[in-house]
Amino acid sequence: MTAHITNKIINYVPLGDQTLVVQFENILSIQVSRSVKSFAHIIEQQGIPGVTEIIITFNTLAVCYDPIKITYDKLLGKLQALQEYTLQSEDIASKKVYVPVVFGGEYGPDLEDLSKQVGLTPEEVIQSLYSKPYYVYMVGFIAGSPYGGEIDERLILPRRSSPRVKVKKGSVAIANKQTTIYTIDAPGGWHLLGWTPMEIFNPYREAPGLLLSGDYLQYIPITADEAERWDNHRQREWDQEWNSFT
Repeated sequence: MTAHITNKIINYVPLGDQTLVVQFENILSIQVSRSVKSFAHIIEQQGIPGVTEIIITFNTLAVCYDPIKITYDKLLGKLQALQEYTLQSEDIASKKVYVPVVFGGEYGPDLEDLSKQVGLTPEEVIQSLYSKPYYVYMVGFIAGSPYGGEIDERLILPRRSSPRVKVKKGSVAIANKQTTIYTIDAPGGWHLLGWTPMEIFNPYREAPGLLLSGDYLQYIPITADEAERWDNHRQREWDQEWNSFT
């Protein structure tokens, strides 16, 4: 059965003199996220002169524009005229990415402590994390880092009270209802539960970010030995087995 995506827009607001923000319902919801992505796709299809970039977030859409080529009021009118359009769900591009992860130990230094806080064994936490795919609501904060969710409600904790100055590239983490992968070495306050040798973001690739809004992410456990021996050859083998889209 074909599903239709309806754009239920709440408001339009200016952000500075070169951005118009389209606001949707202020909740964490796959349906809302798909509405955001759907409307972004519709705007892209229209090719509105003066629009320079479209940025997707959890429940808003930032439409950047050149005010010399199009005024705010004119852009607003064009967007309002498009908001009743609908898309079939299969028209929204999406893929599922399987990511190899070694959990715990030096690779997941917060696993033991988090397990105690939530009243589960480390093995139960790990199994919960890799038992299902996560919808990627958006990418950001650091280049190409996915915000996936929702995790098992038993694992929900706020961010760490003391963020780390440096988190290793490839670290797999959770906080609140979501999971992410650090795509570069960066500060961070999420709970670190594992590490992936797979390169999620590479600025030199034709498509730098492996994961995009609307994709699905699923973790597959590997051993520490496998992770340490990971190379380009092993990545190609992995993609042939798990990620047929590459």
